[in-house]
Formats: sequence, C-alpha cells, structure tokens
Amino acid sequence: MTVREAKASFDRMLEAAKREGVVLRDDGKDVVTIVSSREYALFRQWRVDGLLKAMDKLAAEAAANGLTEEKLAELLKQSD
Repeated sequence: MTVREAKASFDRMLEAAKREGVVLRDDGKDVVTIVSSREYALFRQWRVDGLLKAMDKLAAEAAANGLTEEKLAELLKQSD
C-alpha cells in the first residue's frame, strides 16, 4: 500500500494491519510496517529472548575461559 493510499483509506489500512500487517511504500520504497499490537508484542518478546540467549552464551564462554564474577570485579576496580 502506498502512503497516499493509506492516507486516503485510513480505516482500510488499519483493518489490514490488524489482520496481517501493512507495508507502506513511498516513491517505490518500503518506509514503514504497521502491525497489530499483539504482533508487535510478539516481535519485542522475540528480540528480548534473542538478547537473553546471546547473553547466556557469552556468559558461558566467559566462564569457560576462566572469567568469574570475582575476576570481573577485580578488573573493573583496576580500571577506576
């Protein structure tokens, strides 16, 4: 849907966004995607889950290389 079409038919655009999401295009380029609140919440949770997984992996790698909370605190204290 183009930005012009979305402006001209806002109600139709909102209904489509609730069902499946809408990509708005301007000058032939995708500029924004409108999704339902539920889909947005799922997307945000997916991002949080990915971040937590990456943090767990990094922590495991650090521990496998001998980095402990105590060593980290010592390093941080030395950098002050």
